[in-house]
Amino acid sequence: MADTAGFNFRGYVAMRAMLFGLALLAPTMALAEPIETQKIITALTGDWNGDSGTDLVMIVETEPSDPMDMHFFLRDRERNFLRPAGIVRDQIIGEWNGYDRPGYDASDTEPELSALPNGSIKLYLPAMPVGSKRTNQTLTLAYRDGVFIVAGFGYDYHDYLEDNVASDCDYNVLTGKGKSGKMQPDGSTSEKTVAVEGKVIAFSEWNPGTGFSACGE
Repeated sequence: MADTAGFNFRGYVAMRAMLFGLALLAPTMALAEPIETQKIITALTGDWNGDSGTDLVMIVETEPSDPMDMHFFLRDRERNFLRPAGIVRDQIIGEWNGYDRPGYDASDTEPELSALPNGSIKLYLPAMPVGSKRTNQTLTLAYRDGVFIVAGFGYDYHDYLEDNVASDCDYNVLTGKGKSGKMQPDGSTSEKTVAVEGKVIAFSEWNPGTGFSACGE
């Protein structure tokens, strides 16, 4: 076939073949899972892996009454794009925000994210508004050896129908050290030292029972 109007057909075919070949040679590039933007509850930027790049984490709704997903991204500084670094499921409970239902009504119980100075992520999980006994949880997430782990655990508990019924705890999961407190009938607080075996636990494998057990609950 002859070239027309300066169009190099053979060169075009060669270029398409080269691009197709490059696509086949890049199977290791992680692909992000499609996300509906209206399902993003909250997002946070920071430097999770300490390379001075701006990374990203998002909490995304799944289905009504199902746990939410947490999506992690790390910046590829050489190519300047966000690379998917994992999705953790079944760890975050919150209220569906009702965006796709008649009479939109935002939820009032949603997880919160904040960045800590050392590059860790603070994840606050408020109690669901059911009953008088409420337990709020806080997790500190850190990036270690290619995995997001739970570096810290904390909680505060209150019974809103009983006087002086409350407790709290905050401990470092990696070292096993921390403190817990429990309110006494007279309104005073007794404090204890938490001293358990330190552990390295991936966020995807975290069980809240580990934290409560360490705190003596």
